[in-house]
Amino acid sequence: MDNKKEASYKWLTMGVVTLVIFMANLNTSVVNLATSAMMKTFGASLGQIQWVISAYTLTLGVTIPSTGYLSDRCGFKRVFILAVMLFTAGSLLCGISWNVMSMIASRVIQGVGGAFIISLGLTILMTTFEKSEIGMVISIVGVCGMAAPALGPTLGGYIIENLSWRFVFFMNIPIGVVSTIMAMVILRESEHKPSKQFDLIGFLTSAAGMVCLLYVLGKSDVDWHDIKNILIMIMGCYSLLMFIVNELLIPEPMLNLRLLKNYTFCMSNIIINVALLALYGGVFLIPVFLQQIKGLSPMQAGLILFPEAIATAVAMMLYGRLGSKLDTRIFAISALILIVFNSYSMSHITLGTPNTMITLLLMIRGLGVGFLIAPVQTIGLSGISKAAMSNASALLNTVKQVGTSVGITVITSIMQHQNTINYADLAGQVNYFNPNSMNLFKMLQGLLAQGGMTQTDAQAGALSTIYGMIARQAQLQALNDTMLVISIIAGMIILPTFLLKERKQPKDKLNTLKAQ
Repeated sequence: MDNKKEASYKWLTMGVVTLVIFMANLNTSVVNLATSAMMKTFGASLGQIQWVISAYTLTLGVTIPSTGYLSDRCGFKRVFILAVMLFTAGSLLCGISWNVMSMIASRVIQGVGGAFIISLGLTILMTTFEKSEIGMVISIVGVCGMAAPALGPTLGGYIIENLSWRFVFFMNIPIGVVSTIMAMVILRESEHKPSKQFDLIGFLTSAAGMVCLLYVLGKSDVDWHDIKNILIMIMGCYSLLMFIVNELLIPEPMLNLRLLKNYTFCMSNIIINVALLALYGGVFLIPVFLQQIKGLSPMQAGLILFPEAIATAVAMMLYGRLGSKLDTRIFAISALILIVFNSYSMSHITLGTPNTMITLLLMIRGLGVGFLIAPVQTIGLSGISKAAMSNASALLNTVKQVGTSVGITVITSIMQHQNTINYADLAGQVNYFNPNSMNLFKMLQGLLAQGGMTQTDAQAGALSTIYGMIARQAQLQALNDTMLVISIIAGMIILPTFLLKERKQPKDKLNTLKAQ
């Protein structure tokens, strides 16, 4: 009977945590679509509305490092319930915001709740389930993590088009209320550790460093010629350096960086961040190709992207079933091979590539992502004791937050750099000495003149059409070049992944990895 009750508790806990994680991830992917509608409602500029996104990201970066301390001090249950309440209240305030400043303030509240949800969710599950069930736990959480961003564009597009952008936030309220009640009833209190001192210097230096780095790297287009961006990055790096020194010297650090002495945990963090670069590169680039280059609507693009999420969910469920029976590295290395194949194939797509082929390639990438993230996380956490799990989770999510921003910035910079080079190269071929360009120009001019335009207008229209075609072709070639770079980066981490080894932690050494 006790075994049945314990099993029921585990799965009820899984239900509560995954529902909340799904809500937070869905919100993140949907809000990006609502920025244009917010600009019209508030009469705001693009620079102002960008802070609606940045405020949430910066709050995550500042708050996540402190989650380990607060959860140890107050207990997982209390902090998690407070996090869900804050996220829900922030969603309500976002929905009723009357100007940009009130929206930004509401997003900060939402971000504090989101930080604890992201960090504590996995920690609660890892301390609830047995070590042998870790692979299955990470797989289920991963399915929720991937399903939300996949549903986001389609669901968000429908809500914004048929209702109002405010419902993007209002839909979190019933989920948040139900989740709060379930968490109060189902979750158990965890052990408190009141003796631990708050690391004020660590908090201030990490907050300053994360704000500076994420402020610059969170921009969609970073101008590295702007001295302000360079100075902010220097300040951020210096603050993080001071943070690292402080964490290694004091006995009770906010983030236990000593966990990185565990080679497997440290290497798994590096591999996951490189994998996220490949993942988010595709997430950001493919919608650009489908909508800006191929000219598809957001709904059409969403339907092409959605099967990838299904493939990811299938891969994660397969890993959940087979992960304990096979060497975890088999899944991870197979996943990297699939991602390399996908990225290399994507580097050869053209305007004539059928949508079904793009969907198939995306499903291959989805399988790769599903077989990679969960196994590598499983290996990385295999040598971490339950006592150190909250510190490990906070450290893992902090590194992922910075790594994701860096990855997106790197991919965007490569794309823009190649776009500029390709456009200049193609535009340089449009001149009187190139018979092909002149024939195209005369043909377009003739067609426009037949349509009733004057000769001057026909010439201008023909040139505009040609340079528009050049811009699309330059952007397509830049995407191809960037996907090739992603395939190379993904290929580079195959060997480090092969060298990972899942660690079985001896019972008599459990205390060696405990949080300080």
